[in-house]
Amino acid sequence: MNDADRSSTYLPYLEEIPALAGLQEESLRHIAGGSLLRGLSRGQVLCEKGSRAAGFFCVLSGRIKLSAVTADGGERVLDLALPGRTFGQAAAVLDQPFPLLAQALSESRVLQIGRERIREAMGCWPAVAIAMLETVSQDCMRLIHDLEACCLLSAAERLVDFLLKEAECAPRHGDRAQVVLPVSKAVVASSLNLTPETFSRELHELARRGLIQVERRTVHIPSLSRLRAPLRDRLGAAA
Repeated sequence: MNDADRSSTYLPYLEEIPALAGLQEESLRHIAGGSLLRGLSRGQVLCEKGSRAAGFFCVLSGRIKLSAVTADGGERVLDLALPGRTFGQAAAVLDQPFPLLAQALSESRVLQIGRERIREAMGCWPAVAIAMLETVSQDCMRLIHDLEACCLLSAAERLVDFLLKEAECAPRHGDRAQVVLPVSKAVVASSLNLTPETFSRELHELARRGLIQVERRTVHIPSLSRLRAPLRDRLGAAA
């Protein structure tokens, strides 16, 4: 497939990615010409930690787990990339090795945006550079919030903080919300720096207090304001 074919094929995908929405068609066509669609099966590794990434990634469908892995096989899930999310921008812009393991948790489709093509676009169109700066900044703010939660909040408070963030994008009816866990409870627990046992115990405790109702991977929240109350003095507006 040549550049012109890639531009025509991948332009519609780029136009649906929130981080790139609003860019001029000319710049998006240039970026699309250096893109590649990747299909991943469940468990397939997209990018190894320390590998030289050919670009950054946009999740079109499925779920991608981003993990730190130790030499002895230990793993800590740092982030979950769901449809619409981008990741790997910093490594691509800096031309540095990819810092994490990226692995599909389900059948997924990912658009890989070529490093050289995005760097060229940033030089030609200031709006592209601004869009990249915004996505990197959003990632930075998200990591700061997660670090703050990990350092300052108890296990129960971290779980509540997670449920409140998920509820922002979930179906809501007034003060009520319904959250479907995007991945298994074990992966969510790891992303909160909790053991699966602690995660389950805290879920049951919130349910016992009447703050949530758990039905498999669906969490019903009868009152967001009641659930939010314990965090008001700890994270303020961030909660």
